[in-house]
Amino acid sequence: MHPSPRLLLLFALTILLVPAAARAGRPNVVLIVADDLGWADVGYHNAEIRSPNLDRLAETGVELHQHYVMPQCTPTRVALLTGRYPSRFGRHAQQASNEQAVPFGTPTFASVLKEAGYDTALIGKWHLGSLPKWGPNHYGFDYAYGSLAGAVGMYDHRYRLNQPQFSTTWHRDGEFIEEVGHATDLTLAEAIKWLERPRDRPFFLYLPFHAVHTPITEEPRWLAMNRHIENTDRMVFAAAVTHMDYAIGKVVEALDRLGVREDTIIIFTSDNGGITGRYPGGWYPPPDPPLADFSSNAPLRGQKIDVYEGGIRVPALVSWPGTLSPRRVEAPLHAVDWLATLAKLCGVELPEDVALDGVDVTPALRGEQTELGQRELYWVWGGASQRVALRSGSWKLLRPGPNAAFELFNLETDPYETTDMASSRPEMVQRLMERLAAQRALDAEPSEN
Repeated sequence: MHPSPRLLLLFALTILLVPAAARAGRPNVVLIVADDLGWADVGYHNAEIRSPNLDRLAETGVELHQHYVMPQCTPTRVALLTGRYPSRFGRHAQQASNEQAVPFGTPTFASVLKEAGYDTALIGKWHLGSLPKWGPNHYGFDYAYGSLAGAVGMYDHRYRLNQPQFSTTWHRDGEFIEEVGHATDLTLAEAIKWLERPRDRPFFLYLPFHAVHTPITEEPRWLAMNRHIENTDRMVFAAAVTHMDYAIGKVVEALDRLGVREDTIIIFTSDNGGITGRYPGGWYPPPDPPLADFSSNAPLRGQKIDVYEGGIRVPALVSWPGTLSPRRVEAPLHAVDWLATLAKLCGVELPEDVALDGVDVTPALRGEQTELGQRELYWVWGGASQRVALRSGSWKLLRPGPNAAFELFNLETDPYETTDMASSRPEMVQRLMERLAAQRALDAEPSEN
């Protein structure tokens, strides 16, 4: 029995209406990175924060309860980009830097997806080489917009005052430009414009916001939504969170409007924990006000550039409606895992010779595996490797400073790192010191510790 012409027409129309990415079996990807957003700086961890769009994504998606990054911006971006610990590339990549972070030709999530036919873009903060010759267009991004250097003044878009050689940094495809508007709004507008481009292939959008890094300047609209917070500095910071959250919501709306939301994986993370002490201000062109007690990693210990949990464990989630069911993943994951994981989710083959420290965490995201084996995670921060840590299973060994003794914590029983067990468990310290030495031996510039 042959199908009727009307049925054939309906089938043809259905095929035409299905996005090309879905028909090819390859999803789109939007990877969103907040800057200096602490554990307690999102609404789904802290009710005082107004972040309804992130809260909704966490509630309806996969919340990553133990998602680790590096203690600072450049190292985390290296880990995300390459799937490797930044110390594998040299000490310059172990802390915030304006140098070229990784060599040309290093496989990145953008180059791997581009090779597989993806349209790729970076819109926002790069900070993996602050000159155009080291910019994102040389690492697999078809399109790039935002700042080559790190944080910028929200309205003048200039880098730090003490590094004038990198002050002019706002660009489009490596050409410096002048723009008018708040950095969060400019990033959002460019992202929407890029998403709305006609295309017949899947896309990868890397969206690293400058928010909520200092300097923080927000308009009355966002301040008014956070007047319930008594600490004025905390209120101003929370306004920046709300502003960024609004932008994220508009990106999700655009995906819905374009009919590709269910064909798009959204990943969200912060690049490191928040600054919980005092920021002196005056580092960037004004306005750059001083702030105190404005971010929070509570109840985690430590802050940005620490290897305690507050510096490296951050809010994170994955949302892919219709494919990933809502759940909370308790297994430890790391920024280095995303290259292998995206390759798996997108059906892309990694180059045979690519060296990865990360693993494919798809089984955990799908709920097929609650544990990922006896994972070993590794951190080095500082050009002289001042701070190091290694987690193996639930045990974590760390050195919090260059002249400090090593400390030992069991994160299963003591997730807030209140009780140092180094003196009571010397055999565990020894075992983890041996594992730490093995990791250090793989670095580009190994050190004794």
